[in-house]
Amino acid sequence: MRTILFTGHGGCGKTTLGEALLYKSKVTTRLGRTDQGSSILDYDPEEIERNISINLSLAHFDYKNEHFQIIDTPGFLDFQGEISAGLRVADGVIIIVDSTSGVQVGTEIFGQMVFDNKLPAMVFVSKMKSENSKPEGIISALKESFDGISFFPLQFPKGKGPGFEGILNVFDENLPEEFKGLKEKHIESVIELSEDLVNRYLEGEEIGTDELKRVLAEGIKKGEIVPVLYGDSIEGTGIEELLDAIIKYFPSPEERKYKAFDSENNEVEISSCNSKPLTSFVFKTLSEPHLGEIYYLRVFQGTLKSGSEVLNTVTGTKEKINQIFKIRGKERKEANELKSGEIGAVVKLKNTHTSDTLCAPENPVKFAPVEFPAPSISTAIVPLTKQDEEKVMEALSKLSFEDPTFKFHYDPELKQRIIEGLGEIHLEVIISKMKRKFGVNVKTEKPKVPYRESIRKTAESMGKYVKQTGGRGQYGICFIRIEPKKRGEGYEFVNDIFGGAIPSNFIPAVETGIKKAMQAGILAGYPVVDVKVTLYDGKYHPVDSSNIAFEIAGSMAFKEAQQNADPYLLEPIYEVEVIVPEEYMGDIIGDLNARRGKILGMEPMGKKQRIKALVPLAEMYKYSNTLRSITKGKGIFSMRFSHYEEVPREIAARVTEESKKEKSE
Repeated sequence: MRTILFTGHGGCGKTTLGEALLYKSKVTTRLGRTDQGSSILDYDPEEIERNISINLSLAHFDYKNEHFQIIDTPGFLDFQGEISAGLRVADGVIIIVDSTSGVQVGTEIFGQMVFDNKLPAMVFVSKMKSENSKPEGIISALKESFDGISFFPLQFPKGKGPGFEGILNVFDENLPEEFKGLKEKHIESVIELSEDLVNRYLEGEEIGTDELKRVLAEGIKKGEIVPVLYGDSIEGTGIEELLDAIIKYFPSPEERKYKAFDSENNEVEISSCNSKPLTSFVFKTLSEPHLGEIYYLRVFQGTLKSGSEVLNTVTGTKEKINQIFKIRGKERKEANELKSGEIGAVVKLKNTHTSDTLCAPENPVKFAPVEFPAPSISTAIVPLTKQDEEKVMEALSKLSFEDPTFKFHYDPELKQRIIEGLGEIHLEVIISKMKRKFGVNVKTEKPKVPYRESIRKTAESMGKYVKQTGGRGQYGICFIRIEPKKRGEGYEFVNDIFGGAIPSNFIPAVETGIKKAMQAGILAGYPVVDVKVTLYDGKYHPVDSSNIAFEIAGSMAFKEAQQNADPYLLEPIYEVEVIVPEEYMGDIIGDLNARRGKILGMEPMGKKQRIKALVPLAEMYKYSNTLRSITKGKGIFSMRFSHYEEVPREIAARVTEESKKEKSE
């Protein structure tokens, strides 16, 4: 059995390669095409409409008495959570590189994820028959992009573009003379994997082909070397050779050891064996309106049987396994069991999520959760009708349940419903799914910025709430002093009342009024921060004073004091990290400066530059679009909250004016 994940930059040919493997193994009678909407692996309406992979997709087939499970993943950075999930259950990875485009940003990012996970990998150089095929510099580009990783051409292509005739294996006995020099040039990278071979090679001994193959296989399985193969999926060239290489050089589940943890968090080893206690891992969840949740899982040890009871060691609850399915694209075929190493799906679980471990109750172990990337952009959504308003929460909950990289929340301060994701396309797909799967229509609007207000000066004021009517009145008078505190020190209340000017039972009411007033400052209605408030005097009436009277008095006192304390506006500043090819560095720095950013520094990363800057959140809306445009899709960024900083006066005046206008409407 071989469980293989495909990854690479968007459009490099991952899905087409998967379709070619299904066609070669006679699962299909014709080659599925993404551009024609006939793909088995890209079956979601969103994928067909956009002609890109959005979801992780599964398929399986048999070839030469070996069972293959393939995991096709998206190539857009917006959907890299799908790759994170797939890598957790793969035993090997094929990194696809488009011979017409070379090593692109997605190749670099996803490839690094593969090497960080220490998974055996191969590179498949695709589209060799294409007009603009340029395979000759790809191995050099791979070495430049992945420092410390050794790449070895297992094959040599015969020609390129329309002249591409096929491939030659580097170990072919009848290798043409013109390729023997290339073989000698690269074979040392295999010899270097073995100290014994190095010594014998230096002594002038000729190393046999069988020994080289053995050392190469060991190196690939350990992740020490990555073979490079060539082909054209549409033409079917190189497909059979790729399958043979996977069988020969990639590990089977029995050859791998998996790390889990027992109930005391001690590390334990899981090995693929049907007779041992069940250990399985849920790596993806789908939500379908009429079927409910579908849980994709891999059995790492033991056998998962229909009708059995399993323990979820993350939630501590037991689950009944009802239907089990084997997956091939959108096709689900019911099965009685999943054996060790197999991937499939189950339904109707009550308390299970992505990253949960399902195991035999007598052997409670669990795997570490998948580390998903955090959202990097956000937008606000507004339901279009009352009916949409009623259904929007359910739709968002279902979508976040199946996609851990998608988050949402309602911001009571800004009175906006915010959705967060990994990119503009990611959020566009979420909104489209809300309509298609749940019938919820929304429009987007710019998220408001959570400004804050503070003060520069000390000020004193009196809050007086006195009302005399027939019968019992209201009476509360308080005197307060407010002072600025250092940024980030927060709010402090000091009770400095002496002699019973205000009875102690009314002091909390004064503070409550102050806190309520601080929730909406006098400048633009934003919360007031970093202020020390001292209550130092007041008056009360033995009959008419009450908690409500002193609460109102405290609120009035704070508003007046803030007015006289030179109030000003604060804005959230984010630490932004941008990674771009060196040639775009100047344009990116210029753009960040135009966004009122402060460049903190630059750090070389091979042929790329990591730029760190502090940028106001107000200037980062739809930055991913700008970055993609400037760098032709080769740049990535992340951002996280850093601190609050004073807003420049002219911008503060505009924000204040907009706030007043909004309130008047």
